[in-house]
Formats: sequence, structure tokens, C-alpha cells
Amino acid sequence: MTSHDHDHGQNRDRLDPPPLAHEGSTDEPVHVSRLDEDEPIAMAVVHAVATALRRQPLDLEPLSAQIDPEALENLLNGPIGRRDELSVSFRFEDCTIVLGPRTIAVYTE
Repeated sequence: MTSHDHDHGQNRDRLDPPPLAHEGSTDEPVHVSRLDEDEPIAMAVVHAVATALRRQPLDLEPLSAQIDPEALENLLNGPIGRRDELSVSFRFEDCTIVLGPRTIAVYTE
């Protein structure tokens, strides 16, 4: 399960600032989630986008129509992704998704 960046006056660990959707962008993400090591990245992306768009996850198109979920998992959780603090961005459901080593940021237009 992802933990969302909602501060209700509690002391919580802050998420790392999300990477920008594209170089030179000043847009803020509409939703940021922390990646949980126990949740598959593809599932976390679908939940983050559903939350950002205020839709149910099953109402979204399959993520695999846009990107190979297994390749994404291998890339980010493999030795290169962890070592180099890799960031990946792609489009899904009219959103730009930016995955960092620990966060998912969802940008809408």
C-alpha cells in the first residue's frame, strides 16, 4: 500500500521532492505517493493515477497498454535503478507519471 503525502497536523516523514515532469517545468504534481517495497510498482502507479483523477483503478485503461510493468519493475528495482537513483517518466491516462527511487508523482495538463 502506498502512503500518501497528506499532512493532518501529524509528524510524518516527508516525501522527497518529486522530480519535475519535464526539464524546465514549474508545474506541481497533483498527487505524490511513496513507493512501498511490498507493492508492485505497476499497482502503485495505477492507484496513484486513480487517486489523482478521482477515479476507480478498474476504470483506468490497463497500464500494460502504455508500458511493460515487468520491465518497469526490473528497471527501478534492479541494481542500476537503486544505485543511480534512476527516474523514469511516461504518459498514462492523459497524465505524466514520474517515478523516482522512492516516489510516484502524477502531473496532469
